[in-house]
Amino acid sequence: MKPILLIIALLAAVQFSCSRIENQVVITGQFSGDIPDSFRHTLPVNSTSYEGFYGSVTPDTSGNFKVMIDTDRPALINFLYLGSPSLIIEPGNHYEITLALKPDGSLELGGDLSRAQEVYSALPHQHPMSCLYSYGEEFTNYHSIKQNLTDDMQKEISLLNDLYDQGLITEQVLDLLVTDRRIYYHTAMSVLASRNNLHYMSEDGKVPDEVFELWKEAAYGVPRSGDFFLSSFYSWYYLQMCFFYNTYTTFDFDDFNQLRARRRAGGTIHSHNIELAGEYMEGDVLEFFVAGSFYYQHMRREYDKDMVMLFEQFKGDFPQSRYIPFVETTLEEMVERQNEMN
Repeated sequence: MKPILLIIALLAAVQFSCSRIENQVVITGQFSGDIPDSFRHTLPVNSTSYEGFYGSVTPDTSGNFKVMIDTDRPALINFLYLGSPSLIIEPGNHYEITLALKPDGSLELGGDLSRAQEVYSALPHQHPMSCLYSYGEEFTNYHSIKQNLTDDMQKEISLLNDLYDQGLITEQVLDLLVTDRRIYYHTAMSVLASRNNLHYMSEDGKVPDEVFELWKEAAYGVPRSGDFFLSSFYSWYYLQMCFFYNTYTTFDFDDFNQLRARRRAGGTIHSHNIELAGEYMEGDVLEFFVAGSFYYQHMRREYDKDMVMLFEQFKGDFPQSRYIPFVETTLEEMVERQNEMN
């Protein structure tokens, strides 16, 4: 190799190595109390935080563990215990934490935490899809519930802005956390509207206009163009609620039910969902939603041959997708579960 080419190659290797170090995050910690054999954590694939894209940790007999993650931007890592806060990470940092199960089954995050992490952890993390809020009766008082959700969201955003003003977080971390809380509360508002829609449809089929006004406000409340739109642990579920809003406002209710019945009978209900998603989403958002849909169906114990065909379609539409290995694992687990049932 000519000297100049050798120098260029060496410089490129050094630059790549430095880049990897700058993007590497190290999390060391101890799981106290009842130590699990292993536990899962989200991986920031394309800067997302979704339970279907995960790594696994095996603590030693004392509960000690270590996690290595690559990310080129701030991210949220969730340890996949329902109702637990995510860990805020930034490229190049080392975090020393403790994990402990609380009586309600959620995870307590402790250790050498930043002030920003303490504030964020103290915010509500009950999954917004549960719609279990202490704001009042959801079918007769949804106006005031929505207002309370909005007020709580604004208070939290104000707290996060205070952290930024005090120099405790960067502008990127502020953007990440504000987006996360907006998605959290707009998902909750969407669930509130959805439950009211189903309630009124089951009563007399007459849904007040205010219900869909609430749902529209929620469905368009978080811009999809934002840098951290897919980075919240709740992003996939927010998109799902937006999907339902678009569907219910596009189709006549009875006509849609008949269409779904035909697709279900033909074993193509999942492909119909993906077809509809392609009308409501595009680009990175569509890729994320479709990839996450495989794991969602796996959690619901719903599997059929339609899913395999959809995966081949997904690989064709997104041949370079970083989600493909995770979807492959999900499908393998689906097939194994199905074989166990037969």
